Amino acid sequence: MNDKFVHGNKWLHFTILLVAILIAYLKIFHAGFMSWDDGEYVLHNKDITGFGYIGDWFSKFYLGNYHPLTMLSYAVDFAIGGTHPLIYHIINLLLHVGTAWALYLFIKRLSGEGVVALFVALLFAVHPVQTESVSWIAERKTVLSGVFYVLALWQYTRYVATPSVTRLAVVTLLGIAAMLSKGTAVTLPLALLATDIWLGRNIADKNAWLPKLPLFALSVLFGIVAIKAQGSAKFLNLHPEYGLFDSVVYAGYAYVQYIINLLAPFRLSVIYPYPPAIGAVQYLYLVLAIAILALGIIAYRKRWYVLSGSIAFYTVNIIFVLQFIQFGESLMADRYMYIACIGILYPLVSYLYKWLAQRSKKAVATGISAGLATLLLVQTFVRNDIWLSDLNFFTAILDTFPNSSVAHYSVGALYMKDGDYAAAERHLNAAVSIDPQNYKAWHSRGALYLRQGKAMEALDALNKSIELNEYIKAYFSRAMLYEGTGKPDLAIADIDKVLAAQPQNARAWYIKGDCLEQKSDMASAVEHYSRAIEFENTEPLFYIRRGLLLSKQNKNAPALDDLERAVALDPRSGEAVYYRGIIKYRNRQEPCADLRSALKLGYTQAREALDKLCKGAQ
Repeated sequence: MNDKFVHGNKWLHFTILLVAILIAYLKIFHAGFMSWDDGEYVLHNKDITGFGYIGDWFSKFYLGNYHPLTMLSYAVDFAIGGTHPLIYHIINLLLHVGTAWALYLFIKRLSGEGVVALFVALLFAVHPVQTESVSWIAERKTVLSGVFYVLALWQYTRYVATPSVTRLAVVTLLGIAAMLSKGTAVTLPLALLATDIWLGRNIADKNAWLPKLPLFALSVLFGIVAIKAQGSAKFLNLHPEYGLFDSVVYAGYAYVQYIINLLAPFRLSVIYPYPPAIGAVQYLYLVLAIAILALGIIAYRKRWYVLSGSIAFYTVNIIFVLQFIQFGESLMADRYMYIACIGILYPLVSYLYKWLAQRSKKAVATGISAGLATLLLVQTFVRNDIWLSDLNFFTAILDTFPNSSVAHYSVGALYMKDGDYAAAERHLNAAVSIDPQNYKAWHSRGALYLRQGKAMEALDALNKSIELNEYIKAYFSRAMLYEGTGKPDLAIADIDKVLAAQPQNARAWYIKGDCLEQKSDMASAVEHYSRAIEFENTEPLFYIRRGLLLSKQNKNAPALDDLERAVALDPRSGEAVYYRGIIKYRNRQEPCADLRSALKLGYTQAREALDKLCKGAQ
């Protein structure tokens, strides 16, 4: 075997990692944004459109998360490429490359073997369990945090070899950056203790603990913030039917299932719903989880440092997402394995090489590792199909978990968006039948009935959603229902709740403006249309409605400015062109060219105005 390959020409190894990642994720260059969170983080997020929002990044929660550096990274993407998805995918990939390279450097210091470091990093980089973290734009927080996290691990090994205040400060700063990118990075000081075990250090020694005290303190602080962030989005305790005993059993089950998914990645999913009931499998996995933890303690006492350190590393990186504190709708998620999987991959490769090296068969170990990496690369390449469209994404969940309420309501929402109301209703009915407590499914069903003009059915479904969770989107949809059925006071009561939670929601300001106009409060209505424009200045409808209201107040010059802006935003809008003509008429300007253009654009209401105002000009 080539000696450079075995002992580590690091640039050759880097090239292998880079090429493998690019091949595995080649399809992502053609992927767009997903409807699941990408819109909230990028497409409809005013806070990433400039660097002047830095105060918001550090003071606000986003979708139940506190991650100011992640918001900064989105702002950088936006500055480079606006809302083109390619730049966001490229940055995600580059961050994944960076994490894989940092892992290579870290494992090389632990093992002293370049080829072991290469294959641990390679298996990490191309494993299909990572696609959720890398291919999903909304998971930028995972890959960004991952870079800082693994760099901190690597720098810590350098600190242990040659202690200095500077190196310890670097580790601490990298840890802070990781926590500012994603809350789960609070595990870092515990992971450093696991690294101490890998290095054969005595973790009972005060010298192993004292340097980490600042990080421990910061972890507690960021952990409290992370819990508050989840609570702010009402993501906590979504399964109150599960008590402490249930949580322990499900935690043990998930602890083992994550390992199985990594070693045999054949039924991966972006959503892993809770099992319908606790059964023999869950109890068996709980026993296995306890056995693994016991093995870790025994291995540490016997100084089997690779094994004991690996069990410790995996455990500390997975324990906080095992739903002891319930958050989110699902029991498991592949993204939670992004860092934790290192604790499984390192001993797998290390022991393979150690065992075969004793038999002078390192080449066989390299062949096995390369073959496994190739198999995983192909799986990742294929799995990335699900990120090419929303329908691929959610139907893939249904293929694995046909009784997933979350998947059914998500697929139903997609069919509703595409106008296939029959298919949408079928999936949404399935969602609420499987899980009657799924408030998002009830909201989607209410939104469907609202589109179909079934006001009573829509109201019942939206009331049910709000009863279960006081879901902001349900308040928004119910406000639209009240707005459209001539109940402005009820609509305003609901939309005020939306604005309290989402003060930059332009559509909510618009709805309130329309309700105020229904109540003949013209001055307040104009103010609210103006707020809508402030937060979304590319929507022609907002300018049309404000312009018409200004015209009613005989403010025809600013009214005409609004209609000019509406037409500039959408020259194919017959409505905008028509109302520009009407306001021109009120402003004693010639309207006929606009009215004729509006009619050509399909706005039939222009016919009557043409006949009345332009008889001699047709």
